[in-house]
Amino acid sequence: MTEILPLAEALPHADKFHLIQLLLNKIAWEEGIFLQTQNEVKSSQGQCMARILQRMADRNALSEIADPAAWQREIRKDRALLGRE
Repeated sequence: MTEILPLAEALPHADKFHLIQLLLNKIAWEEGIFLQTQNEVKSSQGQCMARILQRMADRNALSEIADPAAWQREIRKDRALLGRE
């Protein structure tokens, strides 16, 4: 979660609010506090992801990637972990 919060700085306020809601629901669920049913959480997360993906498509995000399959292979390559040679 600490990695996510700095990245949220550039989001519009409504998206920041929704992200915090999702994170709080996830933490509550992990602690056994059920603010929403699991189906409600999954449904709202799916709807949120669909909106984000649509915004990315509208902005032609990642359009500079010529070969998505090659990009994915590169991203998924194993990297040496710090302190684990």
